Amino acid sequence: MDTNIPEVSLKELLKLKKVFLNFNYVFIINSLDGRIQYSNPVLPTLLGITQKTIKKLTAVEIIQQFVHPDDQNSSIQAITEVMKGNRIHGLTNRYCLSNGTYQQFSWMLIPIPTEGVFYAIACPTADGTIPNNKAADQPDIRIHSIFHNISDYFYVLDNSWKFVYVNGSAAQLFLSSKKEKILGKYYWDIFPESDDLYFLKFTEAKLTQKHIYFEAFSVLSCGWVRVNVYPSPEGLSVYFRDISDQKCLEKSLADEQKRLHAILDGLPGLVYLRTSEGNVVFANHKFKEIQGEPANKKCFELLFNRNRPCKDCNMESKTQTYGPLQWQCIIKDVIYEVYQHPFEDIDGTQLFLMQLLDITKRKLAEEEIGRLDRLNLVGELATSIAHEVRNPMTTVRGFLQLLKSKNISQENAEYFDLMISELDRANGILNEFLSVAKTNAKLRTPVKLNNLMDSLYPLIMSDATNQDKHVVLEAENVPELMLDEREMRQLVLNLTRNGLEAMSPKGTLTIRTYQTKDSIVLEVKDQGSGISQEILERLGTPFQTTKKGGTGIGLSTCFNIAERHNAKIEVITSPSGTKFIVRFKSRP
Repeated sequence: MDTNIPEVSLKELLKLKKVFLNFNYVFIINSLDGRIQYSNPVLPTLLGITQKTIKKLTAVEIIQQFVHPDDQNSSIQAITEVMKGNRIHGLTNRYCLSNGTYQQFSWMLIPIPTEGVFYAIACPTADGTIPNNKAADQPDIRIHSIFHNISDYFYVLDNSWKFVYVNGSAAQLFLSSKKEKILGKYYWDIFPESDDLYFLKFTEAKLTQKHIYFEAFSVLSCGWVRVNVYPSPEGLSVYFRDISDQKCLEKSLADEQKRLHAILDGLPGLVYLRTSEGNVVFANHKFKEIQGEPANKKCFELLFNRNRPCKDCNMESKTQTYGPLQWQCIIKDVIYEVYQHPFEDIDGTQLFLMQLLDITKRKLAEEEIGRLDRLNLVGELATSIAHEVRNPMTTVRGFLQLLKSKNISQENAEYFDLMISELDRANGILNEFLSVAKTNAKLRTPVKLNNLMDSLYPLIMSDATNQDKHVVLEAENVPELMLDEREMRQLVLNLTRNGLEAMSPKGTLTIRTYQTKDSIVLEVKDQGSGISQEILERLGTPFQTTKKGGTGIGLSTCFNIAERHNAKIEVITSPSGTKFIVRFKSRP
C-alpha cells in the first residue's frame, strides 16, 4: 500500500482559487521572488486600491505601505521564510484600511515549488482579534453523548481553527501519534506541515458551507481514511474512519482482476466478454490484434460488420439461452469454433465469455483424411476387382490369339485385332487401378533426376510431335535422390502426357529440374486453359478428370507416388496454363 502523504494537485489549487473568488477570505498567488501574480478582490477592496494596482506591488511593498509598523518585521520575516520553501501558519498582522482603521488578519502561507509560487490565504478577524467561540469551548452535552464513545474519529474546529472538541477515539489517536493533548490548540500547531490537501479541503468546505468528503492517507493512523467535513457558521466538524482494510481489499480485487485479464489474454484464439446486448466490455490481445480496440462496440459489428445480432447468439430471443453453447462460423475466410459461457458479474450483471478458436487447419485436415479414406477404398476395390477381372480377360485374349492363328479371312482378322486391342486397353486401366492400391515401399536406389529425364525425353518428344506440340527441357545440375525409378518414370509420363493433352496444337510444354534451399524440384508447365477452382479442390481424387474418356486415375497415381517418396505436389493454375511442382526433400 502506498504510504506517501498526498500532495496538493494543480487541479485542487485552481479549484480553490475559484472558491476564494466569491468569499471574504483573502487569496493571493505570489511568485517566489515576491511579485504578486493574482489577487482576489477582498484585500484590494479593503485597502481602497484596484486589483491592477496591487499586481504592480511586491509582497514586501504591500507590507511596508499597509501593515501596522509593529507588525511589519514579523510579516517580512514570514515572507522570507516562505520564499525558502517553509510553510507559515498562524501569522497575524494588522492592515490599514481605506477608512483609516486597522483590520487584523490571520495568514497561512503555502509554498508550491513545482509551480514556482506560494499561496497566501488570510481570514479577517472580527474587532481586530481572533474570535473566541465560547460555545465551542463548552461542547453541548448531546454532542458528547453521541460522538464520544463511537469507534470512528470525530473532532470540531472553530472559526479560528482551534480544536474545541475531540471524541474518545480521536483523542487516543492524537495522543498516541502526537504524544500531546490537542484540545484548545490550533490546527497548524498540530499539523505544521505535510497536510496541505486536508487544509485546502477543510477551507473549501468552510467557504462553500457544503459537506465535502475525500479519501487520503492519514499521518495519525498511518493508514487510509475516508474524511467527511461538515461546515457550520461556528466552525467545522470532521468525521473520519480508517479504510485501510477496504483499500487492501480493493487492491486485492484489482490484482485479481489483473490476473484474470492476464489469463484471458493468454487463452488461445479470440476471447472477449460481452453483455446480453452484445457490447464488448473486454477483449484479449489476440482479439485486438485482429479486430482492433472494441471500444464497447457490439460484437456483431466488430466481427461481421452487421447491424443485427447473429442468430447463434440468440440475443433477440426473449428466452435467451444462458447455458453453454457451441457453434462454428466463418470470419474473413477463417473457420472458427465458437464457445459461449454465460456467468454473472459481482454486481449481478449477466455477461458472456466468448472464445473463438481457429479450426481452419483442422477442417483442411479432416478433408484430407476424407480424401485418403476414399483413396483407400478405391485401392481396396481396385485390388479385389482387378485380380478377379484380369484372369478371365487373359483367358479370352489367349483364345482370340489362337483363333486368329487359324486359317481365317483377312476381314475377320481385323475384328480379332480390334478385340485384342480393346482387351489390352481394359488391362491397362486395371493396371492403373492396381498402381493406386500399391502402398508397400519398394527398394529405392540412388537416381539422378536429370538422367531419368534424358532417358524419357525422346518418348515425351515423340508424343508431342504426333500432337503438333513442342517440349522444352531445362535441367539444372541436381544431386541424386533415393527413388523407385519405375514409379518415377510413371509419375513423369503421367504429368507430361496430362500437360500435352491440356494444350492446343503449337503449344509448348516446359519441363524443369532445379534445386532450392531444402528441396529438389521437378516442374511441368503447360500452356493450356487452366483448371477450374471446383476441380482444383478435388484434384488427385480418383475418377476426378476433365478429359473426355479419362479415368481420373493418372493424377491420383502421381499423388500416391509422391506421398510414398515423402514429396509434395503443388499446383499453380491460371487461364494461361498450369504448373505442377513436385518437391523432393534433399538428402542430408
